[in-house]
Amino acid sequence: MKIFNLRTQISLPFDHFKNLGCISGKLFGNKAWELEHTYYSGSLLDIDINFGIQEDHAGFEICLGIFGYGVHFHIYDTRHWDDYDKQWKTYPNNLQKPK
Repeated sequence: MKIFNLRTQISLPFDHFKNLGCISGKLFGNKAWELEHTYYSGSLLDIDINFGIQEDHAGFEICLGIFGYGVHFHIYDTRHWDDYDKQWKTYPNNLQKPK
């Protein structure tokens, strides 16, 4: 669920995205956190706040960025949500969901 979103960007002929750094860790049980620093040349201003439930990697997420540089913080569930069975699924060794 999007709580708030404000994004202003310009279209450049050669948009450039780069991950400048990322740290993450486990909190408890199936909960984890991640802090990422990025650069996207087309972004002027970015404010994005989300809270997800019953979806893959559900949790709280906030992204703040200005003049291309951004910080993304996420507290999330490491499991995947199965819409068919209406329950959480855990896949061994972080393997992708079966098709």
